[in-house]
This record gives sequence, C-alpha cells and structure tokens, in this order.
Amino acid sequence: MKHNRTNAYANQVAPLREANTNRQFILDPHVTTSYYTSFLTKIDKSITNEFQTIINKCEDENIDANVKIRKLCNVFLNAQ
Repeated sequence: MKHNRTNAYANQVAPLREANTNRQFILDPHVTTSYYTSFLTKIDKSITNEFQTIINKCEDENIDANVKIRKLCNVFLNAQ
C-alpha cells in the first residue's frame, strides 16, 4: 500500500486507517444528534449531566428544537 507523505512506520499503520469506517445513512436528525452527543461526551459525565438537564428543561418548557440545539452547543463550547 503506497501512500503519499508516509514514513516506514506509517506503512504498518496505513491499513488500520481504513479499518474504522463507520458509515451509516442519516434518517433521523434527532438520533444523529443523540449519537454524536453521546460519542463526544462519553468521557466527561459532567457535560452529559448538564445536557440532560437542558434537555429536560427544554421538554418541560416546550422549547423549539433550534433553540434546544443552540443551548446544547453553548454548553459544549463553554465546557472546553
């Protein structure tokens, strides 16, 4: 396998790059958002708890999905 800009060690690693090709069709935006959120925050439980609090609050107050996503993004960006 010949790749541009690789060294001798990378030739052993190059086949591994193609091993993790997780391709899925996006049929439901809510499921996609949940998947990415859980993937990005799986290490940090405090962000997950904060997200859950915001989701519950938005559901109780019947807040629009765009506002809900904006609030979730703000929490994520401020946690960095």
